[in-house]
Amino acid sequence: MEKPAAPRDTVVARHHTMHLNDEIPPLSDFPSTKDIAQHPLFRGEISRFLWRLLTLRLSKTGRWFVAATIIFTGYGAVSLELQSYVLFCYAIGLWLAAAVYVALSRPQVTIQAKHPERVCVGETVSVDVTVTQTGRFAGVDLTLLPHWLPQAVDAVPESGVDLPPLTRGKSIHVRLGLRCKQRGMQQLKGYRVETDFPFGLIRAYRTYYQPQSLLVYPAFHPLTHLDVPTGSRYQPGGVALASHQGESFEFLGNREYHEGDSIRDIDWRAMARLSRPIIREYREEYFLRVGVVLDTYVAGGPDAKARAADFERAVSLCAAVSDYMARQDYLVDIFAAGPNLYHLTAGRSLAHLDQILDILACVDPSPDEPFEILEPELQENLSRITTVICVFLNWDETRLAFAQRMAQAGAGVKVILVRDGACTMDPGGGTAFTGPIPTIDKARFDAGPEEL
Repeated sequence: MEKPAAPRDTVVARHHTMHLNDEIPPLSDFPSTKDIAQHPLFRGEISRFLWRLLTLRLSKTGRWFVAATIIFTGYGAVSLELQSYVLFCYAIGLWLAAAVYVALSRPQVTIQAKHPERVCVGETVSVDVTVTQTGRFAGVDLTLLPHWLPQAVDAVPESGVDLPPLTRGKSIHVRLGLRCKQRGMQQLKGYRVETDFPFGLIRAYRTYYQPQSLLVYPAFHPLTHLDVPTGSRYQPGGVALASHQGESFEFLGNREYHEGDSIRDIDWRAMARLSRPIIREYREEYFLRVGVVLDTYVAGGPDAKARAADFERAVSLCAAVSDYMARQDYLVDIFAAGPNLYHLTAGRSLAHLDQILDILACVDPSPDEPFEILEPELQENLSRITTVICVFLNWDETRLAFAQRMAQAGAGVKVILVRDGACTMDPGGGTAFTGPIPTIDKARFDAGPEEL
């Protein structure tokens, strides 16, 4: 009996957290819509508080006025003239007035936000937000922004969406954009409404925590042709789990009755028309079942960043292969082993491409060879798989032996290498059991391969 795939919630409820040889991101990547706690240099509460005070509480004008106030203070401290304190006093008075107004004028609104559950890497997802004024006084110079976005998600526009003046009970519908730069399960914390009215120095804001998840699946270029070698086995059609559309056997035509034929197959209308027994003849339908194996091994070292980029391209190529199989009505088994083992059977109404993309959105690279974990699961299902498509990140003895074992078990084997640089072993023209081995480097991937 086939081992069931992991529950959907288990598959998608993981973060894409592993980043090899990360560089320290510049502070310009952390505007007021991003959480500075994600920055590796801001580990202490004091540093985070000061940064949030500078970017979240003070407006751009306010930051410049802070610098001017410091200059006024320094000038007044070193000068003996009484008039030197005038500018300092004006600045302090303005700051005090702005602080008092901010304390009394926090936005009083409610918001409701909705967005799609999935989006592709590089795309901008639209967030529809309804803002309703609940306070007694009209909201003036209000701005709506996402609050503390993940590092892989940018607000569009970065400055947020300006709202018109809102009187009590009035609602307005606006749209925010979120551009997703990295695949994975991104957690959105909520939204913020702010105003710097009336002085433009200090922002009064209110945060609305509405935790939501956004699944970002890999971008891929659809394939127009994929050479799929077939093994010696077929998946019989008509089993209950294969499809609920149509019957198990394909109708070929009618013929005369022969002794031993089942009376269930008699075509009574044809028999009445021809005055002799006529049988409906069928043939059994077979499905091609393909296993797609994703190599997740990314070792550390000086080229770890390049290998991690290869892995991301391999994930996108797996999505393209799965998409092609789904369009060609294949049964597809996706296998990937990183920190967790993934196996999902899709096609012919079993599961949809979206569920394969859910897995590929969340699979992480592994610092260890994945085949010890992956191969037992594959071997358990190999008797029903006709072709194994291996998307490898390297070509070495380990991967050669793995492909050879698949071929010896009777499956057709196709190997696709995704690597920008030389492999451990030269794939050359391939092997007798794999045929030619296409290699996808960065240039070919960026051009969008259409045939493999």
